[in-house]
Amino acid sequence: MALEFKKVVAVVDVDDDLADLVFETAKGITASDGELHAIDSNPFITTFESPYASGALEADAEAHRADAERRTKMLDDLAAAHGGATKLAVLEGNPSRDAASYAKKNDADLIVIGSHQKGWLKRLLEGSESADMIREAPCAVFVVTTAHKKKVSG
Repeated sequence: MALEFKKVVAVVDVDDDLADLVFETAKGITASDGELHAIDSNPFITTFESPYASGALEADAEAHRADAERRTKMLDDLAAAHGGATKLAVLEGNPSRDAASYAKKNDADLIVIGSHQKGWLKRLLEGSESADMIREAPCAVFVVTTAHKKKVSG
């Protein structure tokens, strides 16, 4: 018996080298009559201009809108390359908190996320979205690691 879930949320960072493997793993464990949701997060972008400079807020808003469009297109392309998904979404803000909220609203059975398995110092300085996701998740979490990617790609 294969491991299958009815509602799976793939948390994909389209700029990450694990994006394809996260999506493919999520697709592989979604039941044939199930729903696969692929989501990305679009954190707010700030420019290096002073917030007091003329047009700085507009520039930030424009950069954020352009990045959301880019992420949406890349997510569409990723889904098309792997046979599609039931629903695609680019969320605004914190990836783990927003993805956990999305999974709860959509009554997900499983969240699939990637992890680069950072050492303690990098985790301290940069944080860990997968660790945050495990704490925030309303359901089971499947973590796809860089070590797994190395095994799969040979």
